[in-house]
Amino acid sequence: MSGPVEAAIRAQIPLGTRLPTPTDRATFVVHEMDASGLVLLFGPKETPTTFSWACLEGITGFLRERGWIRIGANRDVRGDETALDGYLKRHVKRQTANYVAVVLERAGLVELDSEPPARVRLRQQ
Repeated sequence: MSGPVEAAIRAQIPLGTRLPTPTDRATFVVHEMDASGLVLLFGPKETPTTFSWACLEGITGFLRERGWIRIGANRDVRGDETALDGYLKRHVKRQTANYVAVVLERAGLVELDSEPPARVRLRQQ
């Protein structure tokens, strides 16, 4: 049984979709969705990175009651716990927050402000 984040991503983003990062400096591909999670392809080598549905479903709880928060993508493997990057690095030790923020926006789950410092907030339902 899928949660609301999984259902929104599946409904709004077809496999093979190429999306821009918030800064428009790079693109990535929504490669695969299965029972275990979502696979995105990053960079020129299209390196696969998997996000479990549990990780992605947890983002709405992380964002709830916080208003706008920085995406905060950086290469520090610990991340900033007050930013989306810090939440994601609990699950995937890579710089992924920019990509995930765009997926969530395209799925209609968050609002994305790409002006530096880029930030997101849960979309008002």
